[in-house]
Amino acid sequence: MRFTYFILFSLLTLSCSSDADSWLEEAKKRLKAGETVSAKEAIKKAIEKNPGLAEAYNLQGVILFQEKDLAGAEIQYRKAIELKPSLVQAQLNLSALLMENGKWKEAFLQTDEAVKLQPDSSAGYLQRGIVLAALGKPTEAKADFTRCLQITPTEINARYNRGNIYFQELNYTEAIRDFEASVTTNTEFAKGYYALGLSYYYVKEKDKSCLALQQAKKLKYPGASQAVKNLCNE
Repeated sequence: MRFTYFILFSLLTLSCSSDADSWLEEAKKRLKAGETVSAKEAIKKAIEKNPGLAEAYNLQGVILFQEKDLAGAEIQYRKAIELKPSLVQAQLNLSALLMENGKWKEAFLQTDEAVKLQPDSSAGYLQRGIVLAALGKPTEAKADFTRCLQITPTEINARYNRGNIYFQELNYTEAIRDFEASVTTNTEFAKGYYALGLSYYYVKEKDKSCLALQQAKKLKYPGASQAVKNLCNE
């Protein structure tokens, strides 16, 4: 009889968990459709069905972050991590929030944990690289961007950020290589064209510089119009 009770209890628990997952998926759909209010309601339902559903708290944090309620978002992300320390997305989301608040050392620790949890994910290396660059550790940052690109060669933000470090180091040849790869991957990547134009300018390839800057101007990148005027005599 006790065995039967245990089976029944397990089935009920699984049923509740399934309902919670369904509400979570519904919340994601509504959020994607821009229906924030109804997404919040769906998350509330998911948590009512399963108070231990870490992903629901993480999604709630995402909404609060979008609404600029950083304190509220942080509470939700930490709750998600408390419930499920292996939830990498919550780790990365909390790190991004800490970055937004300028808490770079704390952000590094959080992102580093995410990388350890999921060492085959390019997202963690990209984010940790950005943090390391902000902390004034360009060599380590470049290593992370490189690792990110080994996993996901089309990750233009890793290309751009690594190129930016090369640019700051006056290594324009490598900077050009990365910026060119970024705009080849995404022909609408305005800041990639702008950076490419400046890099070409410093190696005295004016024609290529102006072509890139004009493309940045066409894509309405801030400062591109002035750069074309100053550097291309237009």
